[in-house]
Amino acid sequence: MWPCAPLHRLFRTDYLFYLAQPGGAIMPQLVKPVLFQRLFFTAVLMMSGSAGLAQAQVHYYDQTLRIASFGGDYTRSQMLALVRPWEANTGKAVDMVDYIGGIDDIRNQVNSANVKWDVVDMEYSDLIAACNEGLLESADQGILKDGMDGTPIADDIPQEYFHECGYPSMVWSTVLAYDAEAFPEGKPTTVADFFDVTTFPGKRGMRRDPRGLLEWSLMSGGVAPGDVYSVLSTPQGVQFAFDLADKLKPHIQWWTTGTESIQLLTEGHVAMTSAWNGRLYRPIVDQGFPIEIVWDGQLWEIEYWAIPRETPRMKNALDFVSFATQSENMAEVAKYIPYGPVRKSSEPLVNEDVKPYLPTSNMSNSLRVDSEWWAQNMPHIRVTFEEWLKPKATDLERNVRF
Repeated sequence: MWPCAPLHRLFRTDYLFYLAQPGGAIMPQLVKPVLFQRLFFTAVLMMSGSAGLAQAQVHYYDQTLRIASFGGDYTRSQMLALVRPWEANTGKAVDMVDYIGGIDDIRNQVNSANVKWDVVDMEYSDLIAACNEGLLESADQGILKDGMDGTPIADDIPQEYFHECGYPSMVWSTVLAYDAEAFPEGKPTTVADFFDVTTFPGKRGMRRDPRGLLEWSLMSGGVAPGDVYSVLSTPQGVQFAFDLADKLKPHIQWWTTGTESIQLLTEGHVAMTSAWNGRLYRPIVDQGFPIEIVWDGQLWEIEYWAIPRETPRMKNALDFVSFATQSENMAEVAKYIPYGPVRKSSEPLVNEDVKPYLPTSNMSNSLRVDSEWWAQNMPHIRVTFEEWLKPKATDLERNVRF
C-alpha cells in the first residue's frame, strides 16, 4: 500500500488521502492532520528524495495553522465564527488544539525550539507571565483594522486593553450557577450564598485554581470587591481567604475544563458551581436545563490572542489574528457564545437575545480580575493552594473508624 496524488482537504480536521491497493484499485482513506503530515512527507520523499521533503515541509507550514484554545462550546464558537470563514477565505487549513491554560506548554515548546502552536487563546494573567519570560512575539498592533463603521482602532478598543504581547479579543467572566430544581424554595443570589452550605446544601463545583476561590472567599466574608486585592496583598489577607474557604472545601468537586464545570451541574453531581459565563448559554437556552446564573460578584477579565515566539507560521498567525479581531467577526463569536466583544463598533452587531447573558450587561457588584497581581503572585499562591488542598490532620481524624 502506498500513497499517491491527488490530496484533498476535507472539513477542518480530516484529510482525504488516496491509497493504491495491490492490483491497482484506488481507495480513499480519511486521516487526521498529524497522520496526514507523515503520509504526505513520506509520499514526497518517495517521489522526490530529501530535497522534495524539505520543499514539502515549507509548503505545509505555508498552508496550515495550529491554534490552541479551551475546547468545548468555546472552541465551537471560534470554529464557526472565525476558523471556518478564515479557511474559506484563504484556502488554508487550521488544526485546533485543546489546552487548559497556563504557560507550561508554551514554555516547553519555545525552550526546546519546537514550537507547534502558532496562535494561543490566553487568559490575561497567563499572557503577562509568558510575556515576562520572553515566550511570546511582540504584538504588531498595525494588523488591527479600524472598525467596520470607520471608528479608528485607537478609539474602538479601550487603551488599557492593549498589551505588548497580545491582541484583546473579548470580555468574559467567571460566575456562579445553580440547579434551580435543587432549591425549590429559596434561591441563592449572592457569593455568600454559594459558601452557605447550611441554607443551600449540596456539593459545589470549583475550578482547581486559586483564581476565583480567593476573591470569592473574601467577598463571602464581607470584603467589598474593590478591597479584595488590597487584602490579598498581605500574607495575613491570603491566609484569611484560605481560612474562609475551609468551610467550603469538604463540599467541593474540582474541575479543570469548562466542559467539566457544566457536566458537574447538568449531571447532578453538584448543586452549584463556578463556571465561565459563556459555557452556560447553550445548556440554558438550547438544551433547556433548569440552570440559573448568579451574577453577583462575577469576576470579569479580558481574553487575548497571542503568538508563541519563533512560530514557523508567523504570516498565517498574523493574518488569522487580524481576521479574528475585526468588528463583525468579534460580534459573530458572540452569536455562538455570550462573551462580550472588546470593540465598541461590534456592540450594535450583537444579537439582542444574547445581550442579557453578556458579562458587560451584568456589571453590578462585579470585580475585574487583577491579572497583573496574579501574574506576580501566582507562583507562591499556587504552592499555598496545593498545600491547602491536602487534608488536614483533623480531616484525617474524622475519617478514622475504630
